[in-house]
Formats: sequence, C-alpha cells, structure tokens
Amino acid sequence: MKETPLILASASLRRTEILEKHGRAHIVIPSDAEEILPEGARFTPEETTIYLAELKASAVLDSLDPNDWPQGCLVLGVDTIVYKDRIIGKPVDEADALAILRSLKNGWHEVISGVCLIKAELAAGELIVIESHSFSDTTNVRFADYTDEDILEYIRSNPPYDKSGSYAVQSDWNKHVLEIDGDIENVIGLPYKKLSEYL
Repeated sequence: MKETPLILASASLRRTEILEKHGRAHIVIPSDAEEILPEGARFTPEETTIYLAELKASAVLDSLDPNDWPQGCLVLGVDTIVYKDRIIGKPVDEADALAILRSLKNGWHEVISGVCLIKAELAAGELIVIESHSFSDTTNVRFADYTDEDILEYIRSNPPYDKSGSYAVQSDWNKHVLEIDGDIENVIGLPYKKLSEYL
C-alpha cells in the first residue's frame, strides 16, 4: 500500500530540509493565506501559532483539486514565532532586525511552533477531512552578550528577513547561543520529534 502523500504548506527550505533529513518524502505547496488573527482575538503565543498553522493547512487543502489526490493526502501547516515579553516575528528591515537581536541578547527567549496536520481522503469526488491534529512545541534559547557590530555583521551577510527573531540557529549566529532547552529542530522551524508522533 502506498504511503499517503504529505503536502508541506510552506516554502521554507529549512522545513523541507528537516523532513528530508528524517526520510519523509513530501510535496511543497505554499499557503497563500493571510496571516491575520481574528479581530479582538486574545490568544496566547501558543494559540497564535496553532491558529496560523491551521489557517495555512486549511488554505492549501481547500486549494487542491480532488482529482489529483486519489489516495487522499496529509497537509502540514506550521507557524513559528519567537517570544520574549511579546511576539516577535520576521524583521521588516535592517533597523528592525538590529532592534530584535538587541532585545534578545544576554538572556532567554522562547521559540514556539504551532503545527497542524490534516488527513483527508477522497470520497464522492471531494477531499474529506478524516483527522486533524494541532499542537505547539516550545524550545527555550539563551543568548550571550554581543555588540551592535556583531549583529550588523551577521544580518548583512545572512539576510534575516524570512526568519522569526532575525536569526537562524544553524548559521554563524550559533556562536552567540549559550544554551538550548528543547528540540533544536523546533528552533530551525519544524518540531519533528513531536510531529513524528502523528505522522
């Protein structure tokens, strides 16, 4: 029996690399969902990531032509944020990246990923949701002290504009990381250890 195809609702190369590292074949179909929270929503950081992951996965599932998926499919949506006193997303420019990395130095912050995995099967010409699992995973990261010059040297050689928190832990920035408590793959962008329980 063939494995149910896995669709990654993200263009993140880092998430693709993690899936490939664990031998999980997948198809990339990035979500075009607007990452906007409902008006008046009072979500925790964990609830925020789960909501956005569900939004992404649902948008991709809704976009699929059922005729292309006779075996059904698994759709994986993921959203990752950095949290320290506030939700920190991707920087909009160099000044923002500088301010973000300044705020993270010499202390701990959280990296939180929300994950949504939807299993759909073909029935009566439609893809019907059979199962859906959503969860979040948190990794605590402690940075050393560093200078503005360290930050600018890093962000100018490693553009951070697609990275929550303005850094990639697997890059040269790793030299400023003192401790990681939790799944390092979650910091990279996909908490595979926890995800594997549902795949």
